[in-house]
Amino acid sequence: MRKLILIALFSCIAVVTSYAQADTISVEQADKFIGKDVVLKGTLKGFKEFTDKKGNLIMFLDIDDTYPNTLIGVTIFPNAFADIKLTKSDIGKTVYISGTMETYREKASLPIHEASQFKIVN
Repeated sequence: MRKLILIALFSCIAVVTSYAQADTISVEQADKFIGKDVVLKGTLKGFKEFTDKKGNLIMFLDIDDTYPNTLIGVTIFPNAFADIKLTKSDIGKTVYISGTMETYREKASLPIHEASQFKIVN
């Protein structure tokens, strides 16, 4: 039993430590963090629902600027779509998005596959 508690404790510490190691970045810095775990902080400027090729709902987010001028692509994929409810009243609020920075069509991209990656404040 004691071993089990220790294993659980160390697992929790590892998860918290790995999340704490993620850099909080701005949209302007995104392209410098490709392949790294980050927390992106920005302002939600808009969003658009879309149906992908498989018929699943996804959502594109405009962070700090509107498409096509935004410097980063943020997509909420089907696994997270149902749990992230955005309304027009959320536009202008600060968002935090965690994940691994990628590239898509030569632009920084931060995919959201789980609702826990997305937090809105204000």
